[in-house]
Amino acid sequence: MRRTFAAIALAAAPVLAANLTDDAPLAHFKGKDRETFDAVLYAVLDDGKPGMTRAWSNPETKAGGEVKAVKSFTRGESACRTVHVSNRAEGRTSAANYNFCKSAQGKWVLAQ
Repeated sequence: MRRTFAAIALAAAPVLAANLTDDAPLAHFKGKDRETFDAVLYAVLDDGKPGMTRAWSNPETKAGGEVKAVKSFTRGESACRTVHVSNRAEGRTSAANYNFCKSAQGKWVLAQ
């Protein structure tokens, strides 16, 4: 569990790392699930105007979900967004709002 948490926290989808448990859908992503989710998450963060929603799914694993842009705001000089993320995998579901801000390096990071 600790190795999985550390790997996910450092990987491309930090959004779920904050609430990762063995019951979280992310812990049960397989195959292209993670890659597909990451692509949708970052598309919404980069381009999403409030209300924009993008769904993702993997027919091979039956995992899926959606990411919805809730609002845009600034924190200091950083552009930030709140997104609502819902995912499902292997009978597990989760849904929550997360705040992301763009770092000085231009990458989206989970805001504290």
